[in-house]
Amino acid sequence: MDAVSLGPFVMPLDRLITALALAGLLGAAELMARRLKQPRLAAGLWNAVFAGLLVARVGYVVRHWPIYREDLLSTLYVWQGGFGPVWGVVGGTLYALWFFRRDRALLRLALTPAAVGALVALALFALADARVPEQAELPDLTLTTLGGASRNLADFKGQPVVLNVWATWCPPCRREMPMLAEVEAENPGVAFVFVNLGESPEQVTRFLEDQGLFFNHMLLDPGQRLVPRLNVIGFPTTFFFDREGVMVARKTGELSRPALEDMLELIR
Repeated sequence: MDAVSLGPFVMPLDRLITALALAGLLGAAELMARRLKQPRLAAGLWNAVFAGLLVARVGYVVRHWPIYREDLLSTLYVWQGGFGPVWGVVGGTLYALWFFRRDRALLRLALTPAAVGALVALALFALADARVPEQAELPDLTLTTLGGASRNLADFKGQPVVLNVWATWCPPCRREMPMLAEVEAENPGVAFVFVNLGESPEQVTRFLEDQGLFFNHMLLDPGQRLVPRLNVIGFPTTFFFDREGVMVARKTGELSRPALEDMLELIR
């Protein structure tokens, strides 16, 4: 499981854990600051969190600069994810050391909420890792093409496969489709398979024509039979399978170009 369903919303698990860890850190900081009457403690840690997030984003962008320089505006698309955890920890720590440089006692106090945040993150990641790992393969499931022909997903074994589950009414799906079409064209050795859930051929064809998009393998699953087979909990969800048809990774939510390139390296 890589995401959690919160009512009608779906949140990637790593982002949820990060948010809860930061909430634990900042909550402990606010509580200590009020009880000890040390407002600078909370202010310093709030600033350290923002500094850490900024540095984490910058570090990720620097690492993937050859991709981001082609579309500089995409460096601001933080909703797609793309943060370097190590960069963030280093950036936040350095800021905290600078902020509390003249008050060692306050710096020692800051270690307590930082430890709370770290413990929350470690506990949640340990809980997530303790779950039974998903062992999924390309399903032996026959779907239909836009032209009405039958196609079994298992037939794609023998080559790396990117399987994207989507719907025309899903805004993140619509945003990532042009990028996916570009990457598909650039990677002829990888099978990009798109499975539309719950919609008619006419709806899908109209959307693709309106957007000027073409995909080699567009399949339909009007009965949403793929959902229980791969535990789909939200749109879009992208699965990555190696040449043997074994799932190597999955990503719930909108993909960025750098994240997609990282995933492709795992299955090539």
